[in-house]
Amino acid sequence: MQFKRAERHEAITYTSRKQAAFNRKLAREQQSMPLFADQIAQQQHSWDEEKRLRDQRNQRSVQRMRDLYARQWRKVRKDYHALPPALQAQCKARWHAFWGPKTPANLAYFVDQLNGALAARIAAGEAQTQRIRQKILAQAQVQTSFE
Repeated sequence: MQFKRAERHEAITYTSRKQAAFNRKLAREQQSMPLFADQIAQQQHSWDEEKRLRDQRNQRSVQRMRDLYARQWRKVRKDYHALPPALQAQCKARWHAFWGPKTPANLAYFVDQLNGALAARIAAGEAQTQRIRQKILAQAQVQTSFE
């Protein structure tokens, strides 16, 4: 199965401009309430602590996205392998002929077309739209009867 590799993100680069911006932020917070400036300064953390926190957030974010991407691939591969062999071959042929990005969402589109899930979702959406329209029309008739 062809797929697009997930990009590896580089670590955050810290510059003197970022540090200066962080220092200005600390000063702004203290100047916003001059009577409490010393208490605000005690609660603020250093530039090294800020870098550590940013690195942690970045690592968690990257890992969360990698986990999501892997979960999507596992689900679409499970759906693909649930297809009968004839439909698997048809899906594989479409997938190899496809010129777009080889992402799990695009493969899921092909699988959903063949296993009927796409048609079921479209039918459910149209039924929901019809129920909403009927509800709106009923409310509109009630509102016009008061005039």
